Amino acid sequence: GVNARYSHSCLALFYLRAALARHLPQCPARIVQFTINDPYHEMLLRVAVEKPWAVFLSAAIWNSEIVAHLARDLRFYLPKSRIVIGGPQAGVLQRELSDFGCAVVIGAVEGIGNSLYQDLLSGHLAASYQAARLATTGAAFPFPYRDEDFAGELRHRHVYYESSRGCPHACGYCLSARERGVFHKDLPRVFQELTAILKHQPKELRFVDRTFNALPERALAIWRFLAAQRGNTRIHCEIAPEGFSDEMFAFLATQDPGGWQLEIGIQSTNAATLAAINRRMDIGAALATTKRLAALGSVFIHADLILGLPDETRESYLVGFAALFATGAHYIQMGLLKVLPGTPLAARAEAYGFVYSHRPPYGVLATRWLDGPALAELYWFGECVEKFHNNAFFPSLWRYLRATDEDAAAFFLGLTALFQRRGGFQRAATQEFLAEVLTAFIAPRPDAELLFDLLRYDWLRTGQRRLPEFLALPAEREDMAASHDRAYRLLPPQLPGFYAARERNVFCRRLVCLRLGRESLAFLGWNEQGLLCFPPEKERGLFPWQRVLLLPDADKA
Repeated sequence: GVNARYSHSCLALFYLRAALARHLPQCPARIVQFTINDPYHEMLLRVAVEKPWAVFLSAAIWNSEIVAHLARDLRFYLPKSRIVIGGPQAGVLQRELSDFGCAVVIGAVEGIGNSLYQDLLSGHLAASYQAARLATTGAAFPFPYRDEDFAGELRHRHVYYESSRGCPHACGYCLSARERGVFHKDLPRVFQELTAILKHQPKELRFVDRTFNALPERALAIWRFLAAQRGNTRIHCEIAPEGFSDEMFAFLATQDPGGWQLEIGIQSTNAATLAAINRRMDIGAALATTKRLAALGSVFIHADLILGLPDETRESYLVGFAALFATGAHYIQMGLLKVLPGTPLAARAEAYGFVYSHRPPYGVLATRWLDGPALAELYWFGECVEKFHNNAFFPSLWRYLRATDEDAAAFFLGLTALFQRRGGFQRAATQEFLAEVLTAFIAPRPDAELLFDLLRYDWLRTGQRRLPEFLALPAEREDMAASHDRAYRLLPPQLPGFYAARERNVFCRRLVCLRLGRESLAFLGWNEQGLLCFPPEKERGLFPWQRVLLLPDADKA
């Protein structure tokens, strides 16, 4: 397997191993995982040196070119070995590799009949093997993991699990649009399999169910089970906003922050676009659900928009971004449409005026509604949002934009233009560089000093101990050293929740203190003037921000 990142794992390989153990128990299989950033020649040699009698490669859009190269070059080192390629891109690679004696498997490995395994033993593989449809094989997909995996190939990696297979939607950009029907494992079996995973306490468990909450009562039952069993494991699910019940909201509101991540595929807020991609969704309700979830404070919300869909203009795309920004979603992913071979959108590419790359990942370059320059502008706009919004460096600034109903699209368009002039997309997106660009961007505004205060506050909440020069306090404001001295005088002998009497001096030495303007403090939720103190301890929340303590100005001595 060739994963996109080291933290990922390839679920398909574990399913394949289970199928091989069932059909060819006399032939042990070993899983080997790489990443797309590993040195290619080392990958090749590590596989070849084992002299395997059969090699199975999983091809997806992020690795299919590497997989194709491996298949060709392995044929040199392993002239008599069977080479089999599966995964979503297997069909695309079939013609490309036809001269190298590679077989491809189309569909889920559980749906492949005995012929593949018989041919593996005989050494006479067909060019391709077509899996049976989901409806006839859903009950057969087994639990793929073994206990030893968690100390081996799954160590320090995300663990992927599917409690259901198939998708209730048929979105035109997705390969799942070719299939119909969803198979759900029964709950006792799900609980048994989750127990087998959670006893190893992986860092993150990611459900690969296409729509986890397609059956809301079932989803809630699984969540309740996970809440009792997960320990420190973080749970990630992809959900549809229209399938959310009040009971689900109530449950998530009781959870400790940081243990749950929900990914919500909004994709577009334009009704014509949603109709073109066959996505049925009440846009207003979807946005309201996203906003309500983000406001809980216990769940990390990742929301998606897709750039380049049919009927999506520059104006409608920016409206969609502004609407999604207003929900307070913690992470807004603005991905470029991938015109995947075999999808309904690919079949209508000419009608939609799609110009797209014919190499993976098949990114769109232009559409009937967005010419090349317009699409490029929005691409960089999305990259700007990725760098400034999605890193949790500036939460108070974004909250201010929402509270004042600022045009978020116009704000980020202007910020994108400045960032490009500064060469930002060619530089490391450090916190200091991003904050410096933001400071320059907001300097001409009439509310600039308030926004500078919010940037100062956010800067210190991330654990920084000094303000950078571009965020220096105004000359008339008490400097941070004087604020620290004042805090030492104002702090009581002991402060429950922060320090005991014998710990006061150590606590004071480690404090960072800042005086903000009255309007800034009021926006941040403090209705009295005073000093903000930042102890080194982190608060318990979705993000590792410093705790904050306000010392009222009761004593000016």
